[in-house]
Amino acid sequence: MKSVDVNGFEVRVNFWDLSGHPEFFDVRNEFYKDTQGGLLVFDVTSRRSFENLDNWLSEARKFGCNPRDVDFVVIGNHIDKSKRAVSESEARNWAKEKGFSYFEVSANTGANVADMFESVFQKVVSRIIH
Repeated sequence: MKSVDVNGFEVRVNFWDLSGHPEFFDVRNEFYKDTQGGLLVFDVTSRRSFENLDNWLSEARKFGCNPRDVDFVVIGNHIDKSKRAVSESEARNWAKEKGFSYFEVSANTGANVADMFESVFQKVVSRIIH
């Protein structure tokens, strides 16, 4: 959770890891309707994980998340690995076509993680106060 004072009001943003595993579906679907921001994370070394991004968007829509009302960010993780299955330009273009920001990160080394979270936080806060 992160909070900031905006015009005398404390705004809090909670981040939840809803995991893509099927056994977490019942928990995951309860969060979609109240979402202001979403992180669509895939593994740059796994084409399958990249191809699943459309499925995540469909699931979110099905359970009440309207992507036009939510600030989504697409995140290519594992950039510290040497064998990529998805190029940065392909992923960036996919995100751009959807109107989403794109970040490449390494959860292992921490590369770009703070910048990505700060960007999401600022977008959500901006949407809330406008």
